[in-house]
Amino acid sequence: MTGAVATTAAEPHPLQIQRLAWAGIRLELGDVTLFIDAIAPDPKSGQAGPPLDSSRTRRFALVTHHHGDHCDPVALKPLLGESGYLVAHDETARLFDNRIVNVQRSRSHEPILLSRGNGEFVAWCVAGSDGLGGPQFSWIVDGGGKRVIHCGDTAWHGGWWNIARVYGPFDAAFLPINGFRQIGGMFTHVEQPMSLTPDQAALAARILGARMVIPIHYGGAGNAGYVEESHALERFVHASKAQGVASRVLAPGDVIEL
Repeated sequence: MTGAVATTAAEPHPLQIQRLAWAGIRLELGDVTLFIDAIAPDPKSGQAGPPLDSSRTRRFALVTHHHGDHCDPVALKPLLGESGYLVAHDETARLFDNRIVNVQRSRSHEPILLSRGNGEFVAWCVAGSDGLGGPQFSWIVDGGGKRVIHCGDTAWHGGWWNIARVYGPFDAAFLPINGFRQIGGMFTHVEQPMSLTPDQAALAARILGARMVIPIHYGGAGNAGYVEESHALERFVHASKAQGVASRVLAPGDVIEL
């Protein structure tokens, strides 16, 4: 009698995530790097962080919206090279100059495979809300058996429940927490947050079914026309505990594995 041959499935590569400056993150899986809202660090503006780099062969980027503190085409261009590209929702993609960076347009809920051949990452663009009135979206990314959501600097909106029902639960949620107010130009000073406050971020994480929530988009400095919620990080950690959601604070440059 011939004995059965034992086979062992290859262990999946762990999903590595590094927090970058401000709201940016870098995801790496196998030979692919995926940047979200990545900008070059600028300590003078309170947006300190690690340099934008990658040792992986294939590189792509996602952007939630066109604000300069979330989108840095000049810094991304040498990283993406000739074969990489930046993915943006149709409403945001029209704001880019393709001579600076190669932009691929996407539609809401359309699966985007990165890379196209092997699909190490699959990304979907879903609802967001821009406190300053421009187009804004969130990105869901699936890779290595894990699923994360990155919400740019979204304000509170009514799409949380639909996102949770269709795509949740999430292994990690990256949410803004500073509830900023923009003052100057046509933006008059009103006591209304233009991104998630610490309490709203914790509540959104619970609705989304996030197993872990990681705060982004807080601690800016040097701009008198940009007002943040006070003690945002401490309040967020307390609010997350009250909502029963595990929080994990990453300093720019920190790396986690999921």
